[in-house]
Amino acid sequence: MQSVPSLRLSLLTVTALLVACGGDGGPNGELAAMPQDTFIKPIVREPLGDADMAGLTMTELALELPWTRNKVSRDPAAGAPAASLRSAEMAGHEGFDRVTFTTDDALPATGYEIRIAEAGATAACGSESHELAAPRTLVVTFHPARAGDGSETWIAPGVRNTSATRMGRAGLLCDGGDTVVWVAELEQGDQVRVLELRDPGRIAVDVR
Repeated sequence: MQSVPSLRLSLLTVTALLVACGGDGGPNGELAAMPQDTFIKPIVREPLGDADMAGLTMTELALELPWTRNKVSRDPAAGAPAASLRSAEMAGHEGFDRVTFTTDDALPATGYEIRIAEAGATAACGSESHELAAPRTLVVTFHPARAGDGSETWIAPGVRNTSATRMGRAGLLCDGGDTVVWVAELEQGDQVRVLELRDPGRIAVDVR
């Protein structure tokens, strides 16, 4: 899951202790005078509306991880089997693009990592390592997982979905070592949101 913005809490706690003890944050009051942007800002959840759901219903929603520029991840459940991922479907919506992954298994038990990588970063899959050339790339990694028997329904590497305006070329990067990596070159956007869905198990990754 996303890391808690503990740095801001720690700095505010230190500031409070210094004030309580009569300190000023340093010989010149540096800590007290630090600009507010120095602190890590908490993630603000924006209530989901009909446009955000884009055809989904609240009864399908198991978990929402709100918009962030940070990496989003979930550890696999203990002893989780490799999930069989059937498909990845891209679509453009008002204000964001979405890719939805469907599985035959209970996807929340499977670990995942979702990040936006800069050019020159790498994505690993088993013994393979792939360098990412696009200025920004959405990288979605599932582990333990495999591309299931329906893998022919995955978007072929290098295919562009015309309804998506932020995601460009996209496809399955690798499937090996109980790891599946899917990538999409981004033409716009630097924030992600994750919706975990049920009946059937799916995970929707939004980019804006």
